[in-house]
Amino acid sequence: MNRRRIDEGLVIVGLVLIGIGTYALYTGEVFISRLTVSEGQSLGGIGALAIGAIFIAAGVYFLIQSRK
Repeated sequence: MNRRRIDEGLVIVGLVLIGIGTYALYTGEVFISRLTVSEGQSLGGIGALAIGAIFIAAGVYFLIQSRK
């Protein structure tokens, strides 16, 4: 039998991206600051939902590519 190898690094990256995207969809907000969160340093609404969906799609893509 020909077994496919799984790239664990891509699996980890995919799961992290899916987690970040899910968090962005759940809260409806993406924080832009690098160190601390203060007022005015977040993106909400449609932009946050679009970024969350892009992160989830990228995570799924990495999971699919980890099986090839």
